[in-house]
Amino acid sequence: MFGMKTLTVLIVLTSVATANEPEWVKRGESAMVASDSPMASAIGRDILKSGGNAVDAAVATSMALAVARPYSTGLGGGSFTLLQLPDGKIMVQDARETAPAAASEDMFVRRERKSGAPQASRYGYLAVAVPGLLQGRAALHEEFGSLPWERLVQPAARLARQGFPVDKHYVKATREVNEIYNRYPEFKQRFPYVYRVHLNNGDLKKVGDTLRQPALAAFLERVAELKSEAVTEGPVANAMHQAMTSGNGIVTAQDLRNYRPRRREPFRFKFLDTEVVTMPPPSSGGIALMQILNMLEAVDYPQVVAGDAAAGAHLQVEAMRHAFADRARWLGDADFCDVPVKTLTDAAYIHELAERIHPGKTTPTKHCGTAQLHDDAGTSHFCIIDDKGMAIVSTETINTAFGSLAAVDQWGLILNNEMDDFTAEPGKPNAYGLMQSTCNAIAPGKRPLSSMTPTFVTRDGRPILMLGGSGGPRIITSTLNVMLGVLVRNEDLADAMLADRPHHQWQPDHIFFDGEPPAWSGRLTAWGHVISKVRKTGIVQAIAREGNAWVGASDPRKGGKPAGY
Repeated sequence: MFGMKTLTVLIVLTSVATANEPEWVKRGESAMVASDSPMASAIGRDILKSGGNAVDAAVATSMALAVARPYSTGLGGGSFTLLQLPDGKIMVQDARETAPAAASEDMFVRRERKSGAPQASRYGYLAVAVPGLLQGRAALHEEFGSLPWERLVQPAARLARQGFPVDKHYVKATREVNEIYNRYPEFKQRFPYVYRVHLNNGDLKKVGDTLRQPALAAFLERVAELKSEAVTEGPVANAMHQAMTSGNGIVTAQDLRNYRPRRREPFRFKFLDTEVVTMPPPSSGGIALMQILNMLEAVDYPQVVAGDAAAGAHLQVEAMRHAFADRARWLGDADFCDVPVKTLTDAAYIHELAERIHPGKTTPTKHCGTAQLHDDAGTSHFCIIDDKGMAIVSTETINTAFGSLAAVDQWGLILNNEMDDFTAEPGKPNAYGLMQSTCNAIAPGKRPLSSMTPTFVTRDGRPILMLGGSGGPRIITSTLNVMLGVLVRNEDLADAMLADRPHHQWQPDHIFFDGEPPAWSGRLTAWGHVISKVRKTGIVQAIAREGNAWVGASDPRKGGKPAGY
């Protein structure tokens, strides 16, 4: 068992704090919270300073994110969480949404598809899976929390009722969703809550304008009193039933009552001199990270990238292509199908994939991943470390921006569209352009495949880096890029956050950059890669051990800010 005295003398990176560090980086000797909302981070830090532990701070941060980032997360969604206890033991909680009992494999295929009609798996009540976030947070608190539940939820309820000034990222999200409402004008009547409260009836809020959410405040006040029973019994459950009935959804009160978060064994693997501990299926993130990092180790990536950034990026992209090809072909909820984890992570198989990676030459698309096919912007992440060595990394989501756009209006509960993360229509990509396996087909009670990748990197059992991200499949590659910066290029966390983030997901067969491609990217084109003109990225939150301090970094791409002491 190790306590804070041991942790404070652990030296992982030699980095000296400077007065020039940006506001999205924070150093603290004792504790740290890094989220994509300054308000949520500060609420979590205050819980820690008042005697709460990392789980207490996680509950408070999560509830605050539901208010401050309602287009990314909320109690109508789900989460994956890794918790490291002070004795070093790591447990995994899967509070991912599940398909309702009335769901069926062909439920979206059977629907009449009219040209130009909005997809039922993305918009509306039929797209909603059974949410699990609240049940997951309540279960964690029941077992590991130390402060009263009500005390942890009240700050979020106050934030929703009193309001706060919106930032650039909120404005950007509402602008993009307003385009959807303009494309489908009937949505203004079908899904009025998001349009009225967040899009301000089309007169979009500007940076600095105040957002108040009284209906959500009332719901959170009920959550503070009743915990998870707030959504399974009484007026909220009744309102949910009415919304589903009128909107042709299939989530029932019994689905809500039957939902249970699951404990899973963490997925572990070695990389260089560290151990990486991350999510197992139904997350694809852990297996993809393992495949990519172990392939890169096999092709001497650390040595190559040190001398040639373009050659290193080529190796990284090729490894990504193999991993995402396997993701598309094999992965799903291991409780429902045979996910070949041992085969996909076997050292001999990784070596076989690595041998297909050649300097200056791309692998044909059909030869990425397994040679034989099997027969068959809305996410948020936070990291917390407390002064006793308890740490938590958690990714939560409602899938795309404002989820399904459907809501339980009188309670301000915006509902996910996680049914689109299943293989809703065979042979067609989901909202993120990902092809999906038949192993990810819809079935009652099943959890859809996810890219969420909350991750600990440990050395000698002690955390040296904790991180995760948001952004669909770019969660995996953005988390990977920051890890490579810290662990391979020996960058401090701030520099690793700012580095280029190439992304490739096998199909479409393009490289995506988060900004203008670097000067050397022309060499990638010469080697056969296609560089997309689309600029997209994931959003990473991370905490690293640097010298005698915890350093929190909240990705400047989303306007977050860490808080610690």
